[in-house]
Amino acid sequence: MAAPINNYMTPVMPDEEFVVFLTGMRINRWWKPWKWIRVMYDMPRMCRELQANPEHGMMHFRYHVGFRQMMVVQYWKSFDHIHRWATSKTHTHLPAWRWMNKNVGLNGDVGTWHETYVVKRGCYEALYVNMPPHGLGNVGELVEARGKHRTARGRMGQGEDDWSDLGV
Repeated sequence: MAAPINNYMTPVMPDEEFVVFLTGMRINRWWKPWKWIRVMYDMPRMCRELQANPEHGMMHFRYHVGFRQMMVVQYWKSFDHIHRWATSKTHTHLPAWRWMNKNVGLNGDVGTWHETYVVKRGCYEALYVNMPPHGLGNVGELVEARGKHRTARGRMGQGEDDWSDLGV
């Protein structure tokens, strides 16, 4: 596990835009493991494939697991990278998608979902304090939150705030 960086840090992304892709599953009927176990194991299998093949465009991922739910936060180079990988007949996603449609379909035993956000330069900001690299900090270059990066407005490219009366 990486050690915390004891400073105010912010990520600077290398490209004009990137994609945040959230995907997950929810076990609706826990008493039917033959329906949801395959889905649960397919998600890490896909992430391993993407991690081993950076040319597919996924830059970083992180799992979030709860009692009946699992979510993966992924950072991609572009929407086109996601689409090419997800629809390719030679990668792990399409067979998993077909299995889900054939064996679960719309019966409600297990739910799957995804959300895709194309993020343009100047339309995001992040700050990490006493944290190891996390989220965008695993993808972009971490720099000290000074000068134009000191405030949320500055990181968004909207000028500086005067925080002198806030005591922070």
